[in-house]
Amino acid sequence: MKTITKKQLENILISLIKKIDLLASNIKVVATGDTSIIKVDYIDSDFPQLNKFNSAWVKFGKNNEGRLFFDVDGMQGQMFFGEHDYAYDLQIAWSYVQQELAKYNLHSESYYGQDGIYEEIFDGTNLDAKDLEENVFDRKPSKEVQLAIQEKMKKDFPEFYDWDNV
Repeated sequence: MKTITKKQLENILISLIKKIDLLASNIKVVATGDTSIIKVDYIDSDFPQLNKFNSAWVKFGKNNEGRLFFDVDGMQGQMFFGEHDYAYDLQIAWSYVQQELAKYNLHSESYYGQDGIYEEIFDGTNLDAKDLEENVFDRKPSKEVQLAIQEKMKKDFPEFYDWDNV
């Protein structure tokens, strides 16, 4: 059985940020004991008033039981995981992490049942060779998923759209 270090988990998470958060720059890790936070800057030269510095993207480390974890709850990384109502591609981040963990025969499970929200790392993986070969960034939503999201937005924000002409 392979094991993973905190540094290897850090590398997976930084790799994820570089792949999916195209506005993130100046990626840095701030360590506080057994827990670390990856922080990023968001700089837009066209709209400097929107610039954000040292935005916490993901927290990770070892918990009280000595198990590695990562957590995007309340952080910038939450925007890229699968628990938002209006986006169909957010679970790509979680899937990428699972693929990377599978290389160590590991997987993560959310303590609270939401992808990316306090994910603890455990032995074993249920991914097979086909799953590992998939480029999760090429995933396209099904027509049913697209329609479900459209219906959710129509229900929640009817005043903003002329849905009969969409």
